[in-house]
Amino acid sequence: MKSMMTNSLAMITCLVAGLWLVMAAWAAASPPTGNMVLIPAGEFNMGDPYKEGLNDELPAHKIYISAFYIEKYLVTGKQWKDVYDWAEAHRYDFDNTGESIANDHPVQTVSWYDVVKWLNARSEKEGRTPAYYMDVPNATVYRKGKMDLTKDMVKWTSNGYRLPTEAEWEKAARGGLDGHHYPWPGKGGNYKDHIDCGKTNYDDCNKGGTTPVGNYVANGYGLYDLGGNVWGWVWDWYDSGWYGKTGATSGNTRGPDSGSNRVLRGSCWINSSRSLRCSFRFNYNPTDPEDYIGFRATLGQP
Repeated sequence: MKSMMTNSLAMITCLVAGLWLVMAAWAAASPPTGNMVLIPAGEFNMGDPYKEGLNDELPAHKIYISAFYIEKYLVTGKQWKDVYDWAEAHRYDFDNTGESIANDHPVQTVSWYDVVKWLNARSEKEGRTPAYYMDVPNATVYRKGKMDLTKDMVKWTSNGYRLPTEAEWEKAARGGLDGHHYPWPGKGGNYKDHIDCGKTNYDDCNKGGTTPVGNYVANGYGLYDLGGNVWGWVWDWYDSGWYGKTGATSGNTRGPDSGSNRVLRGSCWINSSRSLRCSFRFNYNPTDPEDYIGFRATLGQP
């Protein structure tokens, strides 16, 4: 009798353990919920097809990007604060507290280093595997200081949050459209013919600051504020001649190996219509926060 009970308990324990492993695997493999959108794998045309921008947007080139998830909206002030408070209680440090006009406006005044650590904190808060590490074996989670992370210090396919690469950002911004100036439909002629204050928040509209995220039209993938409101940090180091180099056309390119500034994409409320085009590139010192810079999150390839 005792032997039968022991065997039964052992069987139940095994079943429970097996069920837990199945549920854990399902959770890790299942698509994220909420505001994350799946961007399909495939090639797209990156860069300026009309030669109406700056030289760093040339040459236009075709590139393959694997499928990935990206957030519909820029990270809001409320999102930032919720994770920031958790992170400060869990061994993270930041140089800037982050600001926003209101809870539903994009967070501003966050440096690149702040953002990368915040994304790790968000991952840990949700029980995900962080993307960014302080070492090449990816053993020590990046939580403190200013580190110029290299590509091999990132778990690119982890289920944790990260910044989009520059190429991922442009693929997402184009919304499946080819040769259009902006994230919304409008092709050919002069880029100024395809933008107005009903489509986005930029300098001509005299808003004097940010607007709530998702306040304007979505692009073909259902994403908002990819042109205007605030600039968004991306992963890549900036190189003005990058598009002419072999690495720029490699599938899933992650940009140059080093640099002094990181790339910004998407333009903002104080910039002109030219800089809101999908192909426009800007760059900034990763240590500097500004009231016109924010970001949005992505998740690694499914």
